[in-house]
Amino acid sequence: MLRLRSSGSGVRTQHTTTDLLVNVEGDRAAASVNSLVYYYRDGQAPHFTGGLRMTSTTVRTPTGWRFREVRITPAWTREN
Repeated sequence: MLRLRSSGSGVRTQHTTTDLLVNVEGDRAAASVNSLVYYYRDGQAPHFTGGLRMTSTTVRTPTGWRFREVRITPAWTREN
């Protein structure tokens, strides 16, 4: 599981991920997703929202699939 750290004390995030596209070629795979990220504190509405695009390259190893590279590109942000 990929975990991204949010900034600020007590801030949590919820990621809504869509449009997963995976292309497998032998022992390599490329994947991409779009994601909406909501930043909030327990019991409160989100105070910050962002959209991002994540792409990754994975490789098959003797112990299973492993990430070789992950790129996260912010598309937009909004303070609520």
